[in-house]
Amino acid sequence: MDRGLKNAPPRYKKLRPGDWVEWLIVALLFAVSSIGVYVLTSSLLPALFVGVLVWVVAIGVVAML
Repeated sequence: MDRGLKNAPPRYKKLRPGDWVEWLIVALLFAVSSIGVYVLTSSLLPALFVGVLVWVVAIGVVAML
């Protein structure tokens, strides 16, 4: 292996948060959005759907940071 490549940063970053604070942010966004939709609509399935959608988008945004 070439010495110049030994300490090079990885080419692709993992698409998930690595720190517990990042996971906490994603979980809080999921919880707040799901509870908010549930309170407004009184329906569990759309609340979970919106929560999962927010979860996926938040993971993508946090992974890019």
